[in-house]
Amino acid sequence: MKIAILGTKGVPGHHGVEVVVDSLLPHLSNLGYEITVYGYDTYTEEMSDYAGAQVKVVPGSSSGSLEMISHMWNASAATNKEAFDIVHIHSTDPCLLAWKPKARFGTIATSHGQAYLRKKWGLIPRTMSKIAERFFIHVPHKITSVSKPLADYYQKKYKQDVHYIPNGILFMKKPPEAFLKKWDLKPQGFLFCSAGRVERTKGLHTLFQAYAALDTDLPLVIAGGGSGSDPEYLDQLTRNKPDRVLFTGFLTGDEFYALYAHARVFVFPSEYEAMSMALLEGLSFGTPTVYSDIPENIAVADGLAYPFKMSDANSLASQLGIVLGQYNDAVALGQKARSEIRQNHDWAKIAAQYHQLYLAMAASK
Repeated sequence: MKIAILGTKGVPGHHGVEVVVDSLLPHLSNLGYEITVYGYDTYTEEMSDYAGAQVKVVPGSSSGSLEMISHMWNASAATNKEAFDIVHIHSTDPCLLAWKPKARFGTIATSHGQAYLRKKWGLIPRTMSKIAERFFIHVPHKITSVSKPLADYYQKKYKQDVHYIPNGILFMKKPPEAFLKKWDLKPQGFLFCSAGRVERTKGLHTLFQAYAALDTDLPLVIAGGGSGSDPEYLDQLTRNKPDRVLFTGFLTGDEFYALYAHARVFVFPSEYEAMSMALLEGLSFGTPTVYSDIPENIAVADGLAYPFKMSDANSLASQLGIVLGQYNDAVALGQKARSEIRQNHDWAKIAAQYHQLYLAMAASK
């Protein structure tokens, strides 16, 4: 069966949707699918074999307001030159053009969140994103969500069937402690927060307030600042950060995962997520974790980590104090989290769920 993947910037993946697509490719290829990923010319390059898939590049505008829609238009046009069985669109916003591939192919779309909730967006982009959500609901033949609360929201609001298929995680051994030397850090001697794209919904301002009130000598390490970050917010954080806060910038690979693996506590203060890869990564290493109590995070971490009231610096400081003060209990809970995340968020099992959806789609044609 031949599958085209649209809506992603491409591979390799460094953030969100791109990481999900990247992680699924080898497992779907192993199941016998012939996959073509259509990526942005500003992000990826053509490859004849990437994790068993072919990667094709389509042109588009580099303007922020036109980048997604122009690449999606050209990617949709490119699929018409091929004989695909299914087109799988990742993200809701590209579904503004889901009618184009649907005219020829079975079409599936996956929601990775509600982009219009991002506070950095203006009125027009948020409005278009809300319209795109309706296209996502009504145009593709089948729709999925990586978030159970979000799937429930869609079903309640739009009265449409939504398949919940979660994100997975790449399980790995702890990287060597030597990677910490770059920042003069010691194992279990720092707090860690992975922000990826640094924007207001990541809640770093709340974390800074809580950290300033916390009685600790442990430094706070922030990894993030990749493409899509809000430069004004990042500049504000940098200028007003408390003492002992270290920004590493955007990281990948072992030096990034070493921070997860060797932190004393992983802190996740985000105000909005669908299913966060960062939260899954923190839990997968067994690192004691404190997270904001938004429904999407609770769906992942309930009973596995320590929730605090979203945007409440006092609540966050209190939970951090509890974890640091009862650390043996926190470590035990972290090991439980590690086991459950590895059981429930294995990419091979998740690819198998998409496999069943593809088979159902093919059978219904």
